[in-house]
Amino acid sequence: MANISSFKMAAGALGIAALASILTAAPMVAGNAADPSALQVPQSIGYEHEQIIKDLTNFAKREVAHAAAVQKALVVIKAHYAKEEAFVLPPLALLPKIAKGTISKDMKPAIAMADRTKAALPELQNDHLQITSLMNELIEAGKADHDEELTRLATRVAIQSLNDFELTQPTTILIGDYLRLRLATGD
Repeated sequence: MANISSFKMAAGALGIAALASILTAAPMVAGNAADPSALQVPQSIGYEHEQIIKDLTNFAKREVAHAAAVQKALVVIKAHYAKEEAFVLPPLALLPKIAKGTISKDMKPAIAMADRTKAALPELQNDHLQITSLMNELIEAGKADHDEELTRLATRVAIQSLNDFELTQPTTILIGDYLRLRLATGD
């Protein structure tokens, strides 16, 4: 239950002004969707990644015993996020259109991204195991040092990593499979 409370506190900390600025930013899918670069990471996930990197960077700069461990985690997470943002996350931006029943040929690049995600699952899952292990170390360090902020951050990152493993990657693969079927039948 503490994990949910941490999430609620973090979400509440965004504030209405910050949320409004996020929602009024550039659209999730811009340009010509036939161009694979036109598929972009959903805003909410991009913002979450930015915040995690920013928070970990701030911890890594501190002169505390666990700064080196945070720096190590930061390197692993940045490399993993680069993979996710290249091919795992962009197809998720199509979900609102797919949910409305809007399917078009210009969504085809998402199929290739989903196939790439499926092929990379062992590597991605290894990344998540490594991230979770590093976060568990940071949670323990935070508890030992009575650093609630570090404990909350590491818990948040571990939960986000689990979410990617359980939901994000399978959803991307399902999007690709669904689009492949729908586009093949001309629906």
